[in-house]
Amino acid sequence: MTHDLVVAGGHVLCTATGTDGIADVAIDDGRIAAVGEGLAGHERVDAAGLLVVPGLIDLHVHVYDGVSHYGVDADTYLLRRGTTTGVDVGSAGAQTFPGLRRMVIEQAQTRIYAYLHIAVEGMISSLVGELEDIRWASVEQCVDVAEANRDTIAGVKLRAGYQMVGPDPRAAVDLALEAAGALGLPLMVHVIDMGMPLPELLAKLRPGDVVTHCFHGNDGSLLDAEGNVWPEAFEARRRGILFDVGHGVGSFTWRVARAALAQGFPPDTISSDIHAHNHAGPVHDLPRTLSKLLHLGMPLSEVIAAATVRVGRHLAHVAPAGLGTLAPGAPGDLSLLERQRGRFALVDGEHRLSAGVTEHAEERLVARSVVRAGAVVACDEPT
Repeated sequence: MTHDLVVAGGHVLCTATGTDGIADVAIDDGRIAAVGEGLAGHERVDAAGLLVVPGLIDLHVHVYDGVSHYGVDADTYLLRRGTTTGVDVGSAGAQTFPGLRRMVIEQAQTRIYAYLHIAVEGMISSLVGELEDIRWASVEQCVDVAEANRDTIAGVKLRAGYQMVGPDPRAAVDLALEAAGALGLPLMVHVIDMGMPLPELLAKLRPGDVVTHCFHGNDGSLLDAEGNVWPEAFEARRRGILFDVGHGVGSFTWRVARAALAQGFPPDTISSDIHAHNHAGPVHDLPRTLSKLLHLGMPLSEVIAAATVRVGRHLAHVAPAGLGTLAPGAPGDLSLLERQRGRFALVDGEHRLSAGVTEHAEERLVARSVVRAGAVVACDEPT
């Protein structure tokens, strides 16, 4: 049989199917057809020397370009940097979501889903926190818009830092939980500079909810005053709450991440939080973020799973079956990554230090090309 496309001879890694070795991947009609040896294709991509994984999924991005001050172009900063699916988390609220759908979700070659902000305006400007006036929060409008867009809305978003909600986030947390509960969708909470202890928030969250920026170093940290991971965080994970990296500008610190991993608390998902203020550094792209967790000692298979199958499972209520895997019939999305060896400067997002903290890694992941629904797209050279 001759397939539409065969990506040949790469090191194929998919934890969902147990594939880990040199193989070909065949795609027909935009879906995974087969993984094996000696597959024939009308179009053939030589992947020798590259790591071939399910298309990377970034659970935390901001791609409302031209509206949100965070927004970047999805195809430029996701697809051509190695990511085939992105989730815009909170750039749009109920009153601004129609534009996100029309101008971004329906136009981008990158697959895009969205977490809808409980604030009706979303994250438009840095001049005023979106919920400093709680009247901007509307459970009714959030629910109505999400119900009308079930095919793209992955959940509800809240930024609980004092810059966004003022010193006490509790009222905003309760409204966001009310909306998410009415929809039966997960809530994602930004926890940096939060005016309530993390354990208090965790007690309110439900299975499937997401704590993003889990390795930040400010108030609301994963670590207690003695530098230990909160026992409540382990319990929350046992209840099914997810802890997501969300690197961002000031949202990932080597010291917190290293302490958490040493205590047996790796992230569930690894996301970049790429936006207009960090795509030139310290984030650059999702592969660079994955490289930082590799540097910290996470096994390669776990790092890839945290940006593929685990995110796909989290999005199962909105995404096509098999997203993040190479199972037959899954979306025909692949990321082709080079494992470069050498000495590479990797910078975290330590908030209290203007330039972050630099560590040097012996390897990094660089995206060379992607396949999106069976179409091959070359990636840009890394910055």
